[in-house]
Amino acid sequence: MAQTTKARRLAVITGASSGLGTEFARLAAAEGFETLLIARRVDRLHAVASELEEKYGTRAHVLGLDLTEPDAPERVMEAIDAIGMVPEVLVNNAGFGAFGPALDMDPARLRRMLELNAGALTELSLRVGRKMRDMGRGRIMNVASTAAFQACPYLGVYGATKAFVLSFTEALAEELRGTAVAATAFCPGPTRTEFGDAAGLAKENAFDLCDLESAERPADIAARTGWEGMMRGKRVVIDGWTNRLIARVAWALPRGIVSRLAAFILKRLKTES
Repeated sequence: MAQTTKARRLAVITGASSGLGTEFARLAAAEGFETLLIARRVDRLHAVASELEEKYGTRAHVLGLDLTEPDAPERVMEAIDAIGMVPEVLVNNAGFGAFGPALDMDPARLRRMLELNAGALTELSLRVGRKMRDMGRGRIMNVASTAAFQACPYLGVYGATKAFVLSFTEALAEELRGTAVAATAFCPGPTRTEFGDAAGLAKENAFDLCDLESAERPADIAARTGWEGMMRGKRVVIDGWTNRLIARVAWALPRGIVSRLAAFILKRLKTES
């Protein structure tokens, strides 16, 4: 009797070297996807790839790349073409934040944030989305944040990029309606990742008001919420009932009040000295 060859499927995941990105890679491999793991830290990517291949028996491709480089989206597409499959899943997870008054921020760092959080995400969504549409199936997840639902003084540019991600992804989802391709904006709240380190926040007790660690969601649980929502084709997925409640309240209250409340909380963040 002839053996049947299992169809190959590819999931592309940016920011895959840590945090949510690594968890998304594990979820993809557990479902039998080959993965294309993208991030700047190649050593970490190889460690993740080795774990996936050993634990799940799926192939993991590695692309060390700074997605803020002008030719980065083109290099991603070249890597996809070299693998020889159209992705069935694209997870745009790469991104970072910076805490502090916007007027005092390094302009070059803010430009990098805009390019990574919004620019690269948009271009990859559209480039890979076209291929998915032509193939007749696919799932796109763009990682936004609960910061997308209101202005975030002292995380202002970061919050604005995530509001862009939410709006763009909802619009793309509507344009894809009637196809077998879906776009999902995933909005996690505080999560146990390296986000705080990159944003310049103190490692211990980042809030005067509460213990941040107690409010953070484990990365693996948050990632599963996003992954399952994406696979169901949901347009917006918010991780955790508390975060869903906060998002609804933020949309219901006058925006000026919400901004002042956000400033009251965020201004009390403790930073690394």
